[in-house]
Amino acid sequence: MQGYTVGAPPELLRVFRVLSLITAIANAGGNVLLLLFHRPIFALLGVPPPIDVPSFAFVSGFSFTIGVLAFLIFRATQVSTDLLVTGIVAKSIYSLFTFYFYTIGELHWLYRFFGIWDGVFALIFFFFLIYLVSPDLNVLNAGAILPGAERARGRSALLLYYSLTGNGQVAMQHVKEGLLRKGYAVDEKVVEAEEPLFRFPLSWRRFWRITFRAVFRRPAAIKPLGIPADHAYDLIVVECQTWFIGMAAPMEAVFEEPANRAIFRGRDVATVHVCRGLWRRTQAMTIRWLNRCDAHVVGARAYSNPGWEPARLFSLFIFLGTARECYPRWLCGWFLQRQRLSEDKLARLVRFGEALGERPCPGEPATLTGEVSG
Repeated sequence: MQGYTVGAPPELLRVFRVLSLITAIANAGGNVLLLLFHRPIFALLGVPPPIDVPSFAFVSGFSFTIGVLAFLIFRATQVSTDLLVTGIVAKSIYSLFTFYFYTIGELHWLYRFFGIWDGVFALIFFFFLIYLVSPDLNVLNAGAILPGAERARGRSALLLYYSLTGNGQVAMQHVKEGLLRKGYAVDEKVVEAEEPLFRFPLSWRRFWRITFRAVFRRPAAIKPLGIPADHAYDLIVVECQTWFIGMAAPMEAVFEEPANRAIFRGRDVATVHVCRGLWRRTQAMTIRWLNRCDAHVVGARAYSNPGWEPARLFSLFIFLGTARECYPRWLCGWFLQRQRLSEDKLARLVRFGEALGERPCPGEPATLTGEVSG
């Protein structure tokens, strides 16, 4: 994707810089106050005085250093990838040690708060790091449709997707509608999991099993795709859901099978991601898999369900367990959120399909549709 650049969204940079400054002040300034005035502060909050003062001073100094690091990130937001990695590691260490001491004995709520604070900011830094190290994704998410590969176009497309709840399937039907409008013949291949674990709705037991597997990236078994490497499709559209800030296990299994990778080699491929909200890492994982398969990525869109947090998260859990949207009804609208893409985002996916059907030929400039992911 050389030759195509896109500026960082000012809103995202502004929010991240504000958050970096907040944690810089909290870590650096807060620990200076604790080191100088911990006796009256602890007495006021009911915190037991430190038994080992040198160890207390060391931990406070470590946290102070993290605050200084966060301030440096605030000062050099777009070029501080090394600082971000250091910040992620440092804040994760502090958070993990807090969790460890919490599990082996009593830990005052103030120390637990400090550990949760650093854990949250480790995630914030991690997500922004993904943004900084993936300029190619920024181009695609800004609405660009890139020129296709040097090969004949038979106006034939394949939609390859896995949809647990049906949200992704609906999204792909709208992409299909756009391709059909541009004269494409479209086939669909639904990825099927062999394990009965992946059935909707989910019991609590199966929900937590999937959660555990998603966190540790444990692969899933899927049925053979049956797509030969010499297929006639000149365009493949891959859809993947987000499962716990990563790819859905059945879709990741598609790429983990070496025989499937030839399906994408040298072909124009576009991606669609549908999720509750945190789609950035899932998209990066999918496109990096396609890069390793020597696919020619020409477009990407990611859309999240409507609503606000944490209501959207609670709505998802209820939906996964009951297969009923906005249940109970008296909570619908003002708290519980619908678990489907909005009509506006579905219409954007139709236009995405149309744009893919008219993607530029090699040597032509990228098409800028102006429709961004989000």
